[in-house]
Amino acid sequence: MTKKLQNGFHLFAKLRKFARNMGKSISVWLLLLIFTGCQAPVEEPVQSRWFWYSPQSDSIYRAAVIHERQQKDDAFAMSPNSPFRDAKEEFSGLRYYPVASEWKVNCTWDKSHSGETMTLPDSKGEKRVYTLAGTFLFRIQNRDCQIPAYFEDSAKTTFFILFRDSSNTTETYQGGRYIEFQHAGGDDIVLDFNRAFNPYCHYNHNYACPVVPASHFIPVFIRAGERRYGAL
Repeated sequence: MTKKLQNGFHLFAKLRKFARNMGKSISVWLLLLIFTGCQAPVEEPVQSRWFWYSPQSDSIYRAAVIHERQQKDDAFAMSPNSPFRDAKEEFSGLRYYPVASEWKVNCTWDKSHSGETMTLPDSKGEKRVYTLAGTFLFRIQNRDCQIPAYFEDSAKTTFFILFRDSSNTTETYQGGRYIEFQHAGGDDIVLDFNRAFNPYCHYNHNYACPVVPASHFIPVFIRAGERRYGAL
């Protein structure tokens, strides 16, 4: 890691600490894009790992998610590190489903295979090794479903979810979507599909993104989170 990037992450950590102390939000998307570096990374950067889930009223929750989406749009439009910086067409904003609390689902965390390593290919044909956190079991749209969860960090506090669903053929990116979030501890898991997002390689093929395995399929229409970019 370069000294410039190290300094950037140190500053980012200080800003996060300041925000917690002051009880105010920081423009996470903009900060992450600014401190990623000046060149397009070979790998897709982490996008949303700094969001913690906490009990909130529906109105406050919806406002928070909408604000996060606006921050991401602003960052994609302004940052030199945006995946759209080389696009011939002007960035027109990302497309989302309306925020709805029904897409926040409580999960049972099955840890029977936690700690095992899994190798997943990325969009450039390289192999990536992940540590399995276990399996999240949940019920959505009157269906019992499950999805593998991976640890994104060595501290095992950040979860990485890759999933496909029935909307991929018509409304969302055909390659599937991701969810990343930090967990405050304990076995109570809330999986928030309103924060599902597209991999960077959907916008720019210069990025290398983990490929969502066909086995990571949720057999319902997940009409939540980010939709396919551009006209359908």
